[in-house]
Amino acid sequence: MPEMESLQWGFLVLARLTSFMLLAPFFSIKGMPNILKVGFGVFLTVLLLPSIKTIENIPIDLAAYSILIIKEVVVGLILGYVSMLIFNAIRIAGELIDIQMGFAMATVFDPQNQTRITLMGQFMYLFQILLFLAVDGHHSLIMAISYSYKLIPVTGAIFKTTFVTAIIKMFIEMFSLGIRMAAPFIAAFLICDIGLGIMARTVPQLNIFILSFPLKTSLGLVTFIAILPIMTAVVNSILRQMETNMGIIMGLIH
Repeated sequence: MPEMESLQWGFLVLARLTSFMLLAPFFSIKGMPNILKVGFGVFLTVLLLPSIKTIENIPIDLAAYSILIIKEVVVGLILGYVSMLIFNAIRIAGELIDIQMGFAMATVFDPQNQTRITLMGQFMYLFQILLFLAVDGHHSLIMAISYSYKLIPVTGAIFKTTFVTAIIKMFIEMFSLGIRMAAPFIAAFLICDIGLGIMARTVPQLNIFILSFPLKTSLGLVTFIAILPIMTAVVNSILRQMETNMGIIMGLIH
């Protein structure tokens, strides 16, 4: 392959990789310098190029080549969004827990997503990131994006309408997973509310409203400490679901 065509081909591969890292978990951290992200994308491109099947004729026309770049960028953004979608379930779980604990009004600014997030939501998200790295989730993401070049050849993406339905279904699954992760806390707080209601009827002199704040905060922290040992299993489940979702989407756009 001539040198110019090799550069054009490498840029197409780089376009999918860098757009994927814009949204993928861990790789999309805002604190990481952009030059480092681009450099890592170039490094991965050099590693993957020998194993990627090339096409015979790369369009020389600027308009046609631009369309190919846009297509690769869209593929990378879709895969990055799908990988991040199920990852956000723990944020939903944390926000549901904060509502029950009374921390809903205590929000902090999240520079990662340029939004405000509750305390437990941010803590659980950072804790999940650490576990994600501990179980080599970042390696799984790199393997997934490299596998995408075999399942979805460069310039060979075909966007079927069914993949929109699949993404909506995954979006619903994200909320479902978040509610299931918060279920132990919701059950504990429900029992606590029932106990406080009984106490309010039997000892009306107590100010149950004021008493409930430290009680629910303590109960939430104790419950969180109790479920910490199974958080690794939860992250492994999220990782498997992420890989499954990416496989489904790859099958719908090739």
